[in-house]
Amino acid sequence: MDGDAPDSTDPISLARAVVEDAIRLVRAEIGVVGAELKRAIIQLVIAMVMIVVALAFLLIAVIEALGALPSGLGILGAEWVRWLALGGAFLVLAAVLIFIGQSRARKAIKRGRMQIESTLKEDAEWLRELTKRSVKGS
Repeated sequence: MDGDAPDSTDPISLARAVVEDAIRLVRAEIGVVGAELKRAIIQLVIAMVMIVVALAFLLIAVIEALGALPSGLGILGAEWVRWLALGGAFLVLAAVLIFIGQSRARKAIKRGRMQIESTLKEDAEWLRELTKRSVKGS
């Protein structure tokens, strides 16, 4: 027997072939789900790195803004405005990175969930069809 189709109509051979096919399908599906999860995890890690970088920029923005306060307590001059502007630039950059990181994380989670649900639905439909054929054929 070459594994493609049984040579006889013996019920035991047919059942063995069905079981072997089901085992191959399950192994293949586990591989597909593993690949989908790996891709989703990579996207999630990228999103988390962006958020961590944004938090570093946020820390710098707070430091810069706090550094502007002492300079601004004296006579209002251009120096504290520069410090405040630099802190504001870091704040805007941090906000943009947080927004992009959150968007990517949500998309990665949603895409991974949808792909896994789709794969499981296809498998369930395949098993329903397989059981219908085996019931009708026996």
